[in-house]
Amino acid sequence: MDMRPYDKFSKKNRRLTGYDYRLGGLYFITICTKDRLPYFGEVKEGVMELSDEGIIARDYWLEIPAHKPQVFLGEFVVMPNHVHGIIGIETATGNVTAGHCPAVAAGEKNPFMTGISPKSGSISQIIGSYKSACTKMIRCMRTEPFAWQDRFHDRIIRNQQELQRIEDYILANPEKWPEDKFFISKEM
Repeated sequence: MDMRPYDKFSKKNRRLTGYDYRLGGLYFITICTKDRLPYFGEVKEGVMELSDEGIIARDYWLEIPAHKPQVFLGEFVVMPNHVHGIIGIETATGNVTAGHCPAVAAGEKNPFMTGISPKSGSISQIIGSYKSACTKMIRCMRTEPFAWQDRFHDRIIRNQQELQRIEDYILANPEKWPEDKFFISKEM
């Protein structure tokens, strides 16, 4: 599949400007494999059957809270060429403040460096660590190269209704695989 028509979209910053992604809240995450290749297994009759690579993606996802104690996991699914999951971050006070978008204080740090560096405990840092760990393990067991898409998609979950809709979407993903925008037929 030629992804060049989508390059203009992948180059822009997808993060919400001015939002601190270390804040307590719930985040819906989608991470795709490079070129949407189905490394993680296949869906058969509405059930996801994980390959060895898919088992690594699942198991390492479940390990995220062991490495980041402020993180808790919601529903997630490993699909043939992507992972959907809900990540929650608790603040030091234990609050989850979904949808809170504070203003960025002016002049605190070099804006350029602040803009390009994932912050410790941020969604970008958490997902970057997850992707790196999976990649290292999968590459140890494969003779063919494995890679993730460079970026990932996130959505700040703003309320209970949105959370329910996203949970339902994640859980139904294997059943609706042929209709999924990430679906690639094996015949291709």
